[in-house]
Amino acid sequence: MSFSRPLFILVASCLFSSHANAQNAFEHGNQHVPSLAIKPITCVVKSLGEVCQMKANVTWQSPMPQSVCLFQNKQQLKCWARQNQASEMFDVTLDKTMVFSLRDSKQRTLVEQTIKVHALSSRKYRRKLKSDWSLF
Repeated sequence: MSFSRPLFILVASCLFSSHANAQNAFEHGNQHVPSLAIKPITCVVKSLGEVCQMKANVTWQSPMPQSVCLFQNKQQLKCWARQNQASEMFDVTLDKTMVFSLRDSKQRTLVEQTIKVHALSSRKYRRKLKSDWSLF
């Protein structure tokens, strides 16, 4: 069975245009969603329960200028008005794993990142040095 050349070109162009339209819709659907990067993503303490203090580099960017605020859990850290990118150092204090989020002017979360607190030795699983009972 042979295909005629015009039919092949028509089918190929329909497939290509549908793929291009799907890609274009995908890009336009996410055009206002910024990206967020916080480094480092972990903070190490000697044992769980200790407060971790570190300097974090926060970088965000958006294809379109937006007014956004950076939050650490529910606490607002900084806001930017009608910008499409920013990069700043913050002094961060963590006592447990926390979520950092970038929110718009209506308090909708646009993007978030989790900073984890890890302990070198856990109080929960600490090994006992002596047994509970003894003959002496």
